[in-house]
Amino acid sequence: MKFSRINGPSESSRRKFTYTHYINEGEGRRKVCQKFLIDTLDITQQFILYTVIHEINDFVKLDERGFHIPKKDKCVLCSKRNYDGPTEEETYKMNPHIKEKEDCYKRCISVVFQQNLSKKDKTVICAIFDLQGKNMSLYYSRKISVYNFTIYESGTQEGFCHIWNETDAYRGANEIATILLSYIKQVDSRGYVNTLLLYADSCYGQNKNKTMLSMLRYALAKTRNIKVIQINYLVPGHTYMPVDSMHAVIERSIKDTMIWAPSHWPTAIALARKNPFPYKVTLMEGKDFMGFEDIINKTFKKTQKLMISTISVATFKKKNLTKWLSPKKKLYPYKLPISAQKYADLKKLTKQVIPAAYANEYLNLKYSNKNVDHLPESDEDDSA
Repeated sequence: MKFSRINGPSESSRRKFTYTHYINEGEGRRKVCQKFLIDTLDITQQFILYTVIHEINDFVKLDERGFHIPKKDKCVLCSKRNYDGPTEEETYKMNPHIKEKEDCYKRCISVVFQQNLSKKDKTVICAIFDLQGKNMSLYYSRKISVYNFTIYESGTQEGFCHIWNETDAYRGANEIATILLSYIKQVDSRGYVNTLLLYADSCYGQNKNKTMLSMLRYALAKTRNIKVIQINYLVPGHTYMPVDSMHAVIERSIKDTMIWAPSHWPTAIALARKNPFPYKVTLMEGKDFMGFEDIINKTFKKTQKLMISTISVATFKKKNLTKWLSPKKKLYPYKLPISAQKYADLKKLTKQVIPAAYANEYLNLKYSNKNVDHLPESDEDDSA
């Protein structure tokens, strides 16, 4: 873009500071009305001067972008330290955490690299998984916990959601490992993927445990095309995982939506994103989950002293693996009961708040006097 200043002693004051702008169009030029260019596109004189000067000087502005700091999923240790003020002893105890945090930042850089790699190389899949932390429920049904385990592929931009509630299964290591095993089989069936890179937070109750590591080794022994599986553990509260954007999209989509029953969640989540394509939703049942106790005993038979908490990256390579025991199928063959108090509350609400069309979904729930209600689970508790 070029400009020339038109001013002179014979010109009127109205045109004293008028500029004529030219925009290249093929081999010729087209004159553009200044009023249209400036008023419509809102391009000021200062901006034009800034652009021309920096273009002439070949000046490149410093990229000051950084990692997004999430508003949620704060680090419990750092938040407590910043709020209370650290003592000398607490500062000493925080040193390992600070080092882990710094190492995690370095791994975040590799996450960006591997995400870009997976976009160019179809044989590499970079996937990030997490269990949606917020209980997906509304005011009357918040006592019925609904879980959504999400997996996001950076290269393909595919999002996978696996949904179940507290009457189907719990939200422990076996549940997460089962879903991830099913995902690995699905990736292997594509036929062209030989490397699977996984990222997750360091939640001991779900992700960072012997169950997960044993399952990954077992899964690799069963694959035909995948040769390498690597899992990277990030520090909660100090990293932003792309899978978190899935949770944000879902929460934003259902913000003004009335969910009358847990069975509505699969449809609501499937409609949460339209572009580039909707999330793929799988409704899980209790019989779909498996137990990995036998596989754990075989995997860690000679490494009982291994400290899982010290692992940040685990890489599994396909070799001549021996025969493996199969995981226990149908971990929950029957529906799990809720507490009698919870059932009584829900039954009361079916007469006052919940529409009659959805009442049976609550009235048909099993309940037991032996079950005790607890506060909603949090990821912080699992990471403690």
